[in-house]
Amino acid sequence: MTTSPTVNQDKQHAALWLIGADMPGLLRLGAEFVRNYGGNIDKDIADKFGESAVVFMSVTADPKDIERMDKNKGELKDASGCGVVFQPMQEPTVPEGYQADLYGFDIVTDDRAGLIAEISEVVDTYEMLIVGHTGERRVVPGPRPLVQGGQKFIVMLPSEFDHGSFNRQLGDIVKKYNGQVVTPLRVVPGLLWWW
Repeated sequence: MTTSPTVNQDKQHAALWLIGADMPGLLRLGAEFVRNYGGNIDKDIADKFGESAVVFMSVTADPKDIERMDKNKGELKDASGCGVVFQPMQEPTVPEGYQADLYGFDIVTDDRAGLIAEISEVVDTYEMLIVGHTGERRVVPGPRPLVQGGQKFIVMLPSEFDHGSFNRQLGDIVKKYNGQVVTPLRVVPGLLWWW
């Protein structure tokens, strides 16, 4: 395995989760914790489920600050009343037999059960590694409101890869779900490895 080129070798990544009863200011508490320890938030997701909430943050900081956050995560637990998981990460690697460049594709389709399973099955068939995936469901207003799903995938490709065949199969799935390929499979330049 080889190490991926990164923008700043002096930084380390970590994943932070807060899971518990929803309350005003929960995202702010997580953001302040990261800021107070010299970190930067690369990506955050907050979701509410009934009376509970989940907040996820991808964090970048100096290794010494990541270590301090990990050691003092109890402060965030006390302030929020939530369960807190803080996971320092190692530098990502490129597995043997895979290309170092990251590729991405985006689709928008009708939202129906089975879509993500079908796409991930094709991704698996082509031995792609999923580095990141986000999906979102939305209602498009109108006389007959539509429920659509948007999917973004960031993947690693094996050294030998048939772009044409993959794009045809992806197109067939998207057509089946009455959608479109917004961005076809292509290199994602300048993208950091982490979410």
